[in-house]
Amino acid sequence: MRVLSQVPPGRSRYAGTGTQSTQRSSEVPVSEALGTAAPDEPRTGAPQGSATSGNGLDDRYGTGRRVRVDRRFGWGAAALLVLAGVVFLLWSGWEEGGRIETQSIGFAKQGDFEVSVKFAVSAPPGAPVACAVEALSTSKAVVGWNVIELPVTEQRSHTITTKLLTIGPATAAHVRECWVLEG
Repeated sequence: MRVLSQVPPGRSRYAGTGTQSTQRSSEVPVSEALGTAAPDEPRTGAPQGSATSGNGLDDRYGTGRRVRVDRRFGWGAAALLVLAGVVFLLWSGWEEGGRIETQSIGFAKQGDFEVSVKFAVSAPPGAPVACAVEALSTSKAVVGWNVIELPVTEQRSHTITTKLLTIGPATAAHVRECWVLEG
């Protein structure tokens, strides 16, 4: 059997207040090395200006951050972000009223060179609106195009049916986009 450490007679292996170490003990007590010795005890061990003296630790690691300035900056930045978010939501909400929505309802071929397109438009009441309507071939090429000006009414929704002349057979037709006319 192999013995790792010798325990003096009369002492238990687990007796003591500290932890066991496999390294040789230091010549300087820990309280003196950290600068926490009692005021009436002389300081011996760590020379002045070494990394283990009290001022040396402050020089090496610093004394800490100024928390008050960091907290004020953090709260100010958070308040600014919240304010910017509220302003953005209010601004984008007001833009919602002038928005134009379109929906293609369907189309019907009137021959090889003509289609009838039906679509719905939701626009602000009283605003002059124009819409671009297009007809497409089997290869998705535009074979017919027309800009339609809608009549000005106090209704928000309009259902429009219009005819398009094409340069070839159309396999699809729809409203491409609508916009409010200036002036």
